[in-house]
Amino acid sequence: MRLHAAILAALLACTGAAFAQAPPDAEGVVARYLTTPYGEVNGLRLENGTLALFAPHLAQRFFDSSSVGDLVRLSGRNGADGVMRATSLFNLTTRRTVADLAPAPPAPPANRPLATLERIEVAGTVELVLRGPRGEANAVILHEGAVVYFRPDLIRIPLARQQPFAAIGIGTRGSWGPALEAVAVGADLAAARAAMQASIVPPPPPSPPHPLP
Repeated sequence: MRLHAAILAALLACTGAAFAQAPPDAEGVVARYLTTPYGEVNGLRLENGTLALFAPHLAQRFFDSSSVGDLVRLSGRNGADGVMRATSLFNLTTRRTVADLAPAPPAPPANRPLATLERIEVAGTVELVLRGPRGEANAVILHEGAVVYFRPDLIRIPLARQQPFAAIGIGTRGSWGPALEAVAVGADLAAARAAMQASIVPPPPPSPPHPLP
């Protein structure tokens, strides 16, 4: 039993060392975490600007393994939008490793209290545009810290960095700023409020038909 334990410990040590020495896809200091409108962690941002998103079954493990200010090394797949879909994290500060090494059924959701959703209004300038699998814009991160998710059909014009952007929606406020699902957007809050008002005011009824002569 002691021999088996020693061999297992050696294998684990070698695995950790090999992972630590593997060429990194991204390395840097954790600047902030990203959350969904429900307050669940779904990604992180490094101080060098790298953005990494996590699969739901890895998100909490990644969050528990590293804190803001830790130096980490990420591996995964880089998308065409420049965002990494991270599958492994090695914390160079604590020497802790989290890796998605083999396919497994997703873990059941943790029994955590749901965050309180509230109406949120945000305005600022676009720092980063996030895109879906077909290249459609579906979220933005603002310089001011907010993460705004939206249906692609809600956006009528192309989005770009440094563009003014405002949104009204439902979400949560966390340590790194608000995260919300937008129901109305615009170049500023006045435009977003007007768009929201237009979406809830029913159109006038059609005029009655003119009587035939």
